[in-house]
Amino acid sequence: MSSLNKRNPGFHPSDLQLCQRVFDRVCSERKLDPKSSEPDVQRLAATVFSLFENGYSNEAELLDSFRRPRQ
Repeated sequence: MSSLNKRNPGFHPSDLQLCQRVFDRVCSERKLDPKSSEPDVQRLAATVFSLFENGYSNEAELLDSFRRPRQ
């Protein structure tokens, strides 16, 4: 379970590791350089954290959110 909640704002190291794994995986799948400062890469990083903060708290959910077709 995520340590992110109203009483304890912030990320636990395991939360950061999870977000990093998802970010790296999506970058790889989209052939993006994760160390790039390109806007697409920055948006991707922000989206990973945003989804995590909004309840996508496991790796499978996060990865699935990037694989679903956009409507």
